[in-house]
Amino acid sequence: MGAQAFQRFAIRGTPTTMVLDGAGTEVDWIVGYSAPPEKFQAKVEKALAGVETFQSLLAANAANPKDVAVAFKLGRKYAERAKEDKAVPLYKDVVALDPAGASGTFKADYMKAPATYTEYAEYEIARFPLQNRRDPALMKAFLKKYRAGPMARMAYSSLDIFHYGNASAEEADVFYAEYTSRFPNETWVFQKWLTKITQDKKSLKRGVVVAERLQELTEANPDPYAQAAMAEFYLARGDKAKAEEVFGQPFIDGHLSNVAFGLLEYADFWAQRGEHGESAESVAEAALKILPENMYIRQRAAGVFMSLDREARALEVFGPAYAKTYWDEPGELRTYIYFWTQQGKNLDGALAAGLRALELRPRAYYHWTALADLYLKMGNQAEAIKAAEKAVEFASPAAKPAMQKKLEKLKVPAPEKK
Repeated sequence: MGAQAFQRFAIRGTPTTMVLDGAGTEVDWIVGYSAPPEKFQAKVEKALAGVETFQSLLAANAANPKDVAVAFKLGRKYAERAKEDKAVPLYKDVVALDPAGASGTFKADYMKAPATYTEYAEYEIARFPLQNRRDPALMKAFLKKYRAGPMARMAYSSLDIFHYGNASAEEADVFYAEYTSRFPNETWVFQKWLTKITQDKKSLKRGVVVAERLQELTEANPDPYAQAAMAEFYLARGDKAKAEEVFGQPFIDGHLSNVAFGLLEYADFWAQRGEHGESAESVAEAALKILPENMYIRQRAAGVFMSLDREARALEVFGPAYAKTYWDEPGELRTYIYFWTQQGKNLDGALAAGLRALELRPRAYYHWTALADLYLKMGNQAEAIKAAEKAVEFASPAAKPAMQKKLEKLKVPAPEKK
């Protein structure tokens, strides 16, 4: 039954929604799906109401072939089903009837800005010959005419498909040089160009420049596909060291870190709001599996667990046992102290870490001020003042005013409880 329906209605791809009348005649169709569901539902309801359906547009075009809007919309209906022989004549009518593009505009979901019926029709007329990599001439002419138009990006993208798989190395270089000059920050375009160069093996010297630009574009946010394209290129040139530099262990280290911190950003966001707790917990655990020894990953994961009222798990991840691992690292111990001071939990463990940090760095004012905060959290104002005095004593000239201000604030008697 399914195969018969595909054959009867010439379905080229799914999802395709067919709207039929009681006799089984095609009233309308909706090709594809774009979220949210309400948006799709509105299209279905519009078709059921008979608004701008294939059937109504067909009748309107027959009644008035010079109506540009109707011809355009009917052309699009045919184009959705890849019926070139029906769509192109209608699009040509649009161009002939309205060469200046004054009759109206259209904006598809994938477009950033609307295009006139005429410009869109000309793009479609040029697109069909590119199917199956036939002839790029019309699309190249379209770009000359509409290089700054809203369809230019789509036109370049369509030509990219042709040049990547069908053009010579020389033709591809000319095309991609123009494409990248028009869109100099499109990572994927440089990636395609570099892959084409690697495959053809005829422009390896130019490929170095392309690879360097691609690396520059992805430096802040490495992309695995782009890095793989660069590595493949450098291997083709016999430069294994460079291939490993762009797609070796440094990439893995950075990528794993980005993934882990991204997971924790999600977990922390929802845990703090008391929502999606089960998901936040599982995501935090996943981050720990990726980088189990990373102190900041452990600290942030512990924060998630504390927000989820999972103190025992937080202590497993970032508690006394963890502190002992860094018992000779005062910087890590200070981070540990700050965390538990803010949480108001594991204060005895934080105190032990604080005293140990001072054994290692007795004249470090930042350890003394951290200890002052901890004592205050523990309700021991006298010891907090003593620690703050030490912070003032050992503070650098730049930090001393802030330490003095903190000390004076601590010396103010706490208000009596009623």
